[in-house]
Amino acid sequence: MFNLKSVVAAVAILLSITAHAQTNNVKTLQKQLKLWQPIEIEESNNIVTVVLDANQVTPEIYDAVISSGICMDVWTKDVPNSYMKTTKELHVLNKHKAFGYVLEQPLATCNEMGKEPDDRAKVVMLSKTHMFGMPKSK
Repeated sequence: MFNLKSVVAAVAILLSITAHAQTNNVKTLQKQLKLWQPIEIEESNNIVTVVLDANQVTPEIYDAVISSGICMDVWTKDVPNSYMKTTKELHVLNKHKAFGYVLEQPLATCNEMGKEPDDRAKVVMLSKTHMFGMPKSK
């Protein structure tokens, strides 16, 4: 059987690897999204949240952030190998963290978008996007 020290050591190693990958995602995104001057970028539970300094995130802003910010360096292979590998969702939110958009499986979506012409890439992006913060219907 496993002894307690081995189990604790294995768990510690796994946690440090996960924390390192999350730190790399945030650092990479800070560089990629500098143009949009996000006020916050954080990662928790495989969800990355980007908070923009705007009262609303318009469809045009969201498209630019995803196409020119998030995905561009994926397409040019200018990101670490671990970039967004475990990320399930990418939230792009307004400064109040109340409204915005959610991109599902950002790495896979970026890779799929990169294989398509611009108009079809946008369709791929929108098919993997849902709204954040919309009131629930009764």
